[in-house]
Amino acid sequence: GVRPSTTPFHASEVLSTTLQAIIHIVTLTLAVNAGRQLEAKHPTISPHKGFSIKWSANSNIASAGSLLATLVGSSTSNSLHADIDAPPQSFLRRSPFQPNYISNNVFIVSVFQNAVTAMVNHSGRPFSVSFLESRPLCLSVSLAFLLCIVCIAESLPMLNTFIQLAPYPTKASRIAMLRLLLLNISTSYFASYFITFFLRHDIWKERNKPIHAKSHHDDQSSLSAAEEEEKLLSEERQQNSMIVSLICFLIFHFSIQILKTPMKVEDT
Repeated sequence: GVRPSTTPFHASEVLSTTLQAIIHIVTLTLAVNAGRQLEAKHPTISPHKGFSIKWSANSNIASAGSLLATLVGSSTSNSLHADIDAPPQSFLRRSPFQPNYISNNVFIVSVFQNAVTAMVNHSGRPFSVSFLESRPLCLSVSLAFLLCIVCIAESLPMLNTFIQLAPYPTKASRIAMLRLLLLNISTSYFASYFITFFLRHDIWKERNKPIHAKSHHDDQSSLSAAEEEEKLLSEERQQNSMIVSLICFLIFHFSIQILKTPMKVEDT
């Protein structure tokens, strides 16, 4: 029978993990660079960034109590040296979060890559149920893909506002993100597929063996139990296939919306 790798440092495991890591890092880097280019052309961030440090000039000696009070923005101080009538001053002044194209791309690509990792690295047959036989996995991965596409398409403005995503300025920027996601999932899948084919061909054969194939056993009771289990898995697989097909249709619909978005002046 087929057995899993006895060590996580098997050549197939190491090579697959390394290639997928490189693919994800390159994709995320391209997304960040694309966000920076958009920020340069269509700035969304005000000049004030990050946080600033401001020292109080009311006293030359700052105690731990007064320092803590200024950190939490308290109007009272436990310090004996603090001036009671002095107004509270903030030690750390952090500006509120402002949605921008860099944070947009990092959020969308990160969510998408997490879903890709869960789908591609799911062991599946012959060691566990396949992707379509696990409803939690199907729903989580499919809905994550749908969320990313809907955010890029901006078909639900309330959702983008709730997540705090800045609206993309051009059609080209949306299409570029769509290409990055397609590149990420395709290269990750084929990297894992071909590595398994060449380095663990026995596992590849079991995964691609027809599901309806049955083993012949002399024990009829065990055969009936296996058939019953296979029947339940088949029903689960059919139901999940319908759910995934519906979500894929929605993903395709929103992707077409991105491609059909009227071009703005900035695109020309």
